Amino acid sequence: MPLKRIVLSLIAITFSVTLIAQQRSADLGFFAGGATPLTDYSRVNLLSSVKPNAGLFYRYNFNSRYSLRINGLYGMVGANGFLNDTSTVRSFQKSVLELTALFEINYLDYIMGVDRARFSPFVYYGLGFSMYNGVFTASLPIGTGVKYAFNKKWGIAAEVSAHKLMNDELDNISNPYQNPYLGPVNDYWHNNDWITYFGLTLTYKIFWGSTPCPAYNSLYN
Repeated sequence: MPLKRIVLSLIAITFSVTLIAQQRSADLGFFAGGATPLTDYSRVNLLSSVKPNAGLFYRYNFNSRYSLRINGLYGMVGANGFLNDTSTVRSFQKSVLELTALFEINYLDYIMGVDRARFSPFVYYGLGFSMYNGVFTASLPIGTGVKYAFNKKWGIAAEVSAHKLMNDELDNISNPYQNPYLGPVNDYWHNNDWITYFGLTLTYKIFWGSTPCPAYNSLYN
């Protein structure tokens, strides 16, 4: 390989690594929306089971595609429904605090302040824990959404996520399958409850890397 091509390749690699480092940034965000549970109840009215929830998050962006997000949500979770084919209406309602660490992935380059990188679908997954009525349990969240940046400081997103709880006490029914015709069921994965969160987030950029955001515009012009 000619020396000139080697030098140019090394320059390109160095520029790419430097660019990734310069894209580091941090955001603060606010979540407002609702939550609905998926439990052992059947024939649940989904609309009546939606309860308001709100939260805050801190997101550290490694580059335009990958981020680490620390998320906190708080609100009511509850539902009215039936158990199997019984005619007795059951209900529960609890205040739930959810804290999670999420790895967020953008499908497209997303950089606040760059016109051609202001929109992207995204997904995230992670680990967390929930607290309600003295119960402390681990959770496995997974979510998806779309985000849009108005300018170099403000962005908005719509998202939905499902959080699998590692116990079965959210609906006050730890093992509902006691019908002798069905046989008892006490399966760890089968009985656990879920919480679905959905809503909007408003994000404010609090930190840029060593290079201010206008430098990125040259990449897309």
